[in-house]
Amino acid sequence: MLRKRWFRWLIPGLNIKRWLALFSCGVGLLIIGISLMFNYQWLAVLEDVVLAFSYNMTGFYNYNVLIAVGAVILSIGAVLMLIGTSKVIKTIIRAVLPNPDSKVSDIIFQNIRLDKGPKIVVIGGGTGLSNLLRGLKTHTSNLSAIVTVADDGGSSGRLREDFKMIAPGDLRNCLVALAEQEGVMENLFRYRFEGENELSGHSFGNLFITALAQVYDGDVEEALEAASKLLRVRGRVIPSSTEFIKLVAEMTDGTIVEGESNIPNSGKRIRHMYSEPAQPKPEGAALRAIDEADVIIFGPGSLYTSIIPNLLTDKIASHVRASKANKIYIANVMTQPGETTDYTLSDHVEALIAHGGEGIVDTVLANDGPLPIQMVEQYSAVGSEPVALDTKKLQAKGIRTIRATLISPKKPAVHDPERLGKVIMDIVHAMQSDTEPHILEYYLQRDDH
Repeated sequence: MLRKRWFRWLIPGLNIKRWLALFSCGVGLLIIGISLMFNYQWLAVLEDVVLAFSYNMTGFYNYNVLIAVGAVILSIGAVLMLIGTSKVIKTIIRAVLPNPDSKVSDIIFQNIRLDKGPKIVVIGGGTGLSNLLRGLKTHTSNLSAIVTVADDGGSSGRLREDFKMIAPGDLRNCLVALAEQEGVMENLFRYRFEGENELSGHSFGNLFITALAQVYDGDVEEALEAASKLLRVRGRVIPSSTEFIKLVAEMTDGTIVEGESNIPNSGKRIRHMYSEPAQPKPEGAALRAIDEADVIIFGPGSLYTSIIPNLLTDKIASHVRASKANKIYIANVMTQPGETTDYTLSDHVEALIAHGGEGIVDTVLANDGPLPIQMVEQYSAVGSEPVALDTKKLQAKGIRTIRATLISPKKPAVHDPERLGKVIMDIVHAMQSDTEPHILEYYLQRDDH
């Protein structure tokens, strides 16, 4: 078996045999050069030729010529070995590199840097979570995304009902966000079938994850592992639970609304969230990731239908509270009609504490970048307003607020992945190290006192 594997390297078309042959020639010349330099005698014929040449040129046998010839042959052999080795390595790496145009040294350096990055766990769902992952994946590969799976609308909802599986939509978005190269694969996973047929409205990514789950006999975790390898994902995407979960909201007037897609459309203020079944069983990988984390981040995303559902899963909230990691909540830029209408920053945090317990958050990151008036007016027309930063209330609870510009002029209503990732890493490094306290002080100086 081992012999067969070795002979695979000699298959035509690999462009490796020539460089292996060059390397072998270099080894041979290296051995010959050393033998001549040290006069080992076992190459007597070659040594006699060199000494005879020396005698004809100088009139006596000069052993220094033997050493010089040996050194020249040794050098040539060493050069051939280096060339052969370099070519073989480049041929192999070029075959497995995600981007053939990338420089090997750059990729090696980048991978080493990312592997040494902090262990970050992000908890949530929706597009806000995928934006955060895009910003963080360029700073660390030690990422774990714990994702809600209670979505019951659109393509995800249909597949969830048809196959009695967890909703794949948010999982798909996170996989694409963490992929080394998004590009074509991102467009493919987001593609939605059109027309009047059974596939109409379904996204290819949702169907892909569903198919993988069927291949692995319903094991969604195995399916996600396989998808992660295919997409070269940096980090892990973990469902908070693999149980079939239905979200239930109790409104302030006592009415009950069932279903993730129905809750924002009720037109009523939410008092508390529940799940059926109550306290669904968590994924072991999610709990382990929380226990090993250096930083735990909630959001950004829909407060009641993307972030809090994860805290309804058994043991997740208790493991977060028990963790010694820094716990950061990234506040939304705008309120969400039907979920957080008229909510201030402290209202968001109080909702998290109500569902996750005291100690679920110790730091809040909020945007204080300027918002275009025209954009604010457009959002106000549909009942959405900038989140008011009432930081003094949080300060009274012992929760610090860090304010920074987290948006870009192109999309001012949502977080900019690059800016968000940089600010998060600045804060993480400042929290973990005493060598750069000025970074945290810079952000804290922007807070209201």
